[in-house]
Amino acid sequence: MSVAAAAAGKPRRWKAICEEQRSSYGLVWATVLRQYAGEANDGRVTKSKRNRRSHSHSVVRQDVWVQVPPPVLLFPDRLWIWGAQHAWDPMLLRTIFLTAAFTAAGVLQAAADDRPNILWISAEDLSAATIGCYGGAAHTPHLDRLAGAGLRFNAAFSAAPVCAPSRSAIITGMMPTTLGSLSMRCKAIPPHHVVGFPQLLRDAGYFCTNNAKTDYNLDRSFAAGWNESTGKAHWRNRPDGNTPFFAVFNLHATHESGLFGDKPAELRRNLPPEAHREAADVAVPAYYPDTPGIRRSLAQRMELAAALDADVGQLLADLTADGLADDTIVFFWGDHGEGIPHGKRSLTEHGLRVPLLIHVPERFAARAALPDGSAPRGQTDALVSLMDLGPTVLQLADIAIPEGMEGRPFLGPTAASRDVVIAARDRMDDTPGFGRSVRDPRFRYVRNFLPWLDGDDLPAYADGVAITGELRAARKAGTLPPGASWFARTSRPVEELYDVAADPDEVVSLAHDTRHAADLERLRETLRNWMRETKDTGILPEPILRREAQEAGSEWAIFHPKAAADAAAAQTRYDALLAAAWDVAETHDAAHFRDRLTDSDPAIRFWAVAGTGWAAQRGGGDPVPALQPLLADPDPTVRVAAANWLVRCRTPTAATNAALAVLLKEACGDDSEIRLAALIAIDQLGDAARTVWPEAAAIEPGKDEEYSRRLVDRLRAKLAN
Repeated sequence: MSVAAAAAGKPRRWKAICEEQRSSYGLVWATVLRQYAGEANDGRVTKSKRNRRSHSHSVVRQDVWVQVPPPVLLFPDRLWIWGAQHAWDPMLLRTIFLTAAFTAAGVLQAAADDRPNILWISAEDLSAATIGCYGGAAHTPHLDRLAGAGLRFNAAFSAAPVCAPSRSAIITGMMPTTLGSLSMRCKAIPPHHVVGFPQLLRDAGYFCTNNAKTDYNLDRSFAAGWNESTGKAHWRNRPDGNTPFFAVFNLHATHESGLFGDKPAELRRNLPPEAHREAADVAVPAYYPDTPGIRRSLAQRMELAAALDADVGQLLADLTADGLADDTIVFFWGDHGEGIPHGKRSLTEHGLRVPLLIHVPERFAARAALPDGSAPRGQTDALVSLMDLGPTVLQLADIAIPEGMEGRPFLGPTAASRDVVIAARDRMDDTPGFGRSVRDPRFRYVRNFLPWLDGDDLPAYADGVAITGELRAARKAGTLPPGASWFARTSRPVEELYDVAADPDEVVSLAHDTRHAADLERLRETLRNWMRETKDTGILPEPILRREAQEAGSEWAIFHPKAAADAAAAQTRYDALLAAAWDVAETHDAAHFRDRLTDSDPAIRFWAVAGTGWAAQRGGGDPVPALQPLLADPDPTVRVAAANWLVRCRTPTAATNAALAVLLKEACGDDSEIRLAALIAIDQLGDAARTVWPEAAAIEPGKDEEYSRRLVDRLRAKLAN
């Protein structure tokens, strides 16, 4: 049996050993040892087993079992010493090492030849329905041809409707709710077992490049695994042409900022006439008012997509020019929905449904079959989460998928279909939020955990998009159409349910339609069970989440302690927190939360404060007796929440003044997370907090406090005007 056949053949026991140790170096030794392990006529090792108790691997020479510990397999010096200690023939050892010296390059080359190159082309802020192959009106010939020659996914969704948490899910194969990386521009601590899946590719011999966006919402300890991550990163930079590559190009032509200022006009001048789109020709969806400004912005979005398509075409041409098209699996995907209101940042089809196109060269088609065994051609309605991209790539590269990954491969031998896709959003920039969504083949269910939030929850960054101003003007004038009630509302329903097959614009909620009561209950329970099973960290207020992460080692570790007794206590705590958070959005009165206001867990007290305040705001009750004592709560998160609700409920002057004083004090403190929470409260309260604006505007946040700085700058602008 040849060395090349040993590296690529089946069974892959020896390759699995070195993959388990995550070392391409081990591939050389494992393969060479196999040459001397005794093989049957079919090229298989005649006897091999794994001793589960000692976790060592058995290498056979004739009929003699020799226990070789895994570390020994990976290091020549250890193997030499170990072999000598166990009375291996010195000539055998010498032969093994000479063989390794002369065939190491050949082994790695054989493995490389058997594995595909993988090219990712990602687009920012792009909904599936924009591009031509999905029925959109944008001029996208290159993407359309890619779809025609490959596989189009009709039901691919991002894990979050904004870039950083979506990319957190993509790079780790785990939901940002699990890792605590959901809030925009947070710096969650990755648990010890979580690395970027490119690291696993790199360990297996792939050259991994990222050009150039990272934006993972994880702190600097996170190992993404790139050989290169710069604006010049390219497959052409690999050490030799025989090294398999995983190359990512993040194209930004469709980013939200492409609609800012004069950028659309500049871009249009560089497009061919056939890519131009006119405002008069645009179909305005039901969730927008039909205004000239909105028509113009929608036409410009299509032109951004045309510019993106040209960039895609150039990358594909480069791949072909380099003679790599037949050796490379190409993925094209968008990181979340369209970079305009109702799309980006929204738990809607518009905000979550993304393009996903994959072209698999014929030579790799067998390893990239769909879950039903069919070839990767045509189109599929299978539900896919972008969290599944990493595990799918690992499977296509024949690399073991770590047990901790929540994503699952949607192509390959162990490809599996999903019954539902979950998506989530929490704080977006300096705007609060906490929503979850469940999408099955027909329905989208949305649960709003903070139903008091206004329909206009767009952060300041979205002001650069003309549609934002058009929506606000129409709302003020009272001219929003029925389909734009999502923006007109001053609070939110607890639950929303849409038949996305019949109502793709999600205009009519069926949450109160008795004909769909069973669907509502089914998806509601799906969400609750999923949150409980995955330990969705969103139930912890962000300042408490970050503080406890520092103590536990990561946000994930808060509800995943090592000791069994601690794990049981963590589950009990989680269940209590989930029940409290779940109850807040329901129609309970303030009495329902009374006992929780004195709970020993500050996160429980936080939710009890919110439930008490929301009940008072809805029913007109007096929250002062219940909430004013909590202005002196031991936990600053609870103090900020109590102060916020006392002002929101328009309590008597004395209580309001005391609450505003607490907000100002916490905003001026040393804790950056508490400062952000207090400044968000002051901003959301609007004129009701006017008396503290001057002092709050004098705050100088730290250099890493981006959103606190934005909020302070906004206060300064208000005072200047």
